[in-house]
Amino acid sequence: MFKKQFQVKPRTPIKTSACRRLVQECKEMYPAAWPAAAELTTENDQQKETNDNTAQDADETAAEANAKDIDQQIDQIDHEEALVPMPSKLQMAKFVSHVGEKGEILYDSTGTPLWFKAEPHGGNKVQVLFPTVYTLWRFPGMLPILWTPQMVVEKLIGGADLMVPGIIVPSGGLPDLKSSTVVAICSPGNLAAQAVGVLALDTKDLRVVAGAKGKAVLISHTFKDHLWQSGSKESLPEITGPSTAKDGQSDEAENNEINSGQKESSTTESGHRQDITLSAHDVDQQDDKDSSGNHEDKAEEETMSPAEMDALLMLVLKQTMATVLNAENASALMPINASTLYSNFMTPNAPRGKTVDIKRSSYKKLAKFLKAAEKSGLVKLKDIRGELHVKSFDYKHREMASFEPYKVARAKSEKTASGEKQAANSGAKSGQAPSASAAAVASTAHMVQVIEYFKPSHGLAPLFDDVGAQTETGFFTRQQARDVLEQYIKGQNLVDARNPRMVKLDHRLCDGLLSKEEYAKLDAMPRDQLQTRLQEKMTLYTQVVVPGKTPIAPKIGRPAAVEIVCEKKMGTKVLTRIVGLETYEIDPAALAKDLKTMCASSTGVDLVPGKKNVHSVHVQGHQVSAVTRLLEKKGLPSQLVKVTDKTGKAPKKQAAGGGKSA
Repeated sequence: MFKKQFQVKPRTPIKTSACRRLVQECKEMYPAAWPAAAELTTENDQQKETNDNTAQDADETAAEANAKDIDQQIDQIDHEEALVPMPSKLQMAKFVSHVGEKGEILYDSTGTPLWFKAEPHGGNKVQVLFPTVYTLWRFPGMLPILWTPQMVVEKLIGGADLMVPGIIVPSGGLPDLKSSTVVAICSPGNLAAQAVGVLALDTKDLRVVAGAKGKAVLISHTFKDHLWQSGSKESLPEITGPSTAKDGQSDEAENNEINSGQKESSTTESGHRQDITLSAHDVDQQDDKDSSGNHEDKAEEETMSPAEMDALLMLVLKQTMATVLNAENASALMPINASTLYSNFMTPNAPRGKTVDIKRSSYKKLAKFLKAAEKSGLVKLKDIRGELHVKSFDYKHREMASFEPYKVARAKSEKTASGEKQAANSGAKSGQAPSASAAAVASTAHMVQVIEYFKPSHGLAPLFDDVGAQTETGFFTRQQARDVLEQYIKGQNLVDARNPRMVKLDHRLCDGLLSKEEYAKLDAMPRDQLQTRLQEKMTLYTQVVVPGKTPIAPKIGRPAAVEIVCEKKMGTKVLTRIVGLETYEIDPAALAKDLKTMCASSTGVDLVPGKKNVHSVHVQGHQVSAVTRLLEKKGLPSQLVKVTDKTGKAPKKQAAGGGKSA
């Protein structure tokens, strides 16, 4: 709900009568929060009594005592406001989310959002009172808790709902809760809630159905979302309590997961940037460690700080300069486009077990990183027609003189490697080198294939019946259809004796292959033209064969091509959209993630209006060439890609092959 920036109106004080109604509503919905508030109030009273006794024993003047009494009264009011879930003084502001959801946010006197009222996801039209994470951190036991690993929590913070497989079932089982119940989401080892939402189904259904799938909790608010950012931006606290989350893993694995979450929390709380440098020697030591079987955990990589990512980007740039783009190789490519440098050269040259991501660095944008590299003297930049290019590299830089390249893993895909291996083995057995055709088969084994089938039309059905042509599926390949026509011509002795190239037309051929105007004019036709007419008159079916997937049944007509549309948005801003990936079993979300890294640009996935289960992937910038290359890498040939460029730019060579419609 608050994944993106929302619109909010100015805050207004709430009347005392309205506050009393909210307090009553809060007590009815969340009664577990008020006993905790009473305990905190009792402790506060005891502390206040101790302070009063100390103040009476002290030798103070009347003026000083009066001033201190006023300060104590103010502190007491503020402290009492913080000791209850629903304070007596509140401010309200109406909001509209980025998707049109409406509701109200309740703030305390300091401007911290404590509660919000909104319609929960899932079609419920009744507004529900939700606590924010700030309130849940003060009263951690006020909501039923569901546990999930920290890596799943990161997905929730990104805007996802909690799925059934992501729930950790405690040893005592899940609490018996009904659907639409408001619950808190925590990670093992910390009772501080990181998300709040409503149950999509009863928890008893989760216990009964083993291996169930689907959504378990519809998330309404998370730590680090824009509602949290509108408050004090307090870091995630560490609230200890009895360990109730057991996911069936070993204790050691669970402790590692908890320690990883604590490490991330401490990194977030520090908030200051540290100067971190990486050397090639350190990377090689890490590579040797990885090769011995101790691989770095991906969760640890995801918690890499911006400063560490900055150092990794600079390291990879030096590695690129020292290896693939050295003084000999780079001269023919200069000036090189910034996006090309990042996607084609820097990304593949990251250390083993590491992934460079400009969005996770402090630079956020590729241009800022390259300008920092230019300031250090490693590169020189040039703006060409509004696009940033690297003009030259300084190979004599003092940092390059002491730089030692590290090892880079360049593993081939399993299918390509196995195909080449089979081709090499077959050549070795015969005593010959692998043939070009074997290499071609190996290189296209992972590509999507479109197989054509034909069915005779109503006018051609008698011709096929006379020959007795039948297949188990009712479909004919192109060659089978040609053979049927040849068989009919020979069986009816229709070949012209004076010119074997010509075929005499009988009533079957006229009915099936000629138009009404041609019927009375033609009595013979060349054999090749008859074959062409046959292909045109038959009904075309196509079958899409995706490697590793079960082929679907043939469908009439040609398959829809994947459309790449490049157009201008809001003046000079250019956006590249990709539609139709589902036809070829390409995951839109995975493609958007790859494009984000490859193009160093923001990406997104949206549903196409008016079409069921069809998504549109968009990437910022003129990225036709990059998208075409990535689709081909995923197995989609250029013949199945249709490119439409509405920006007025001259089409590039790579995009020219993809502009053909399938």
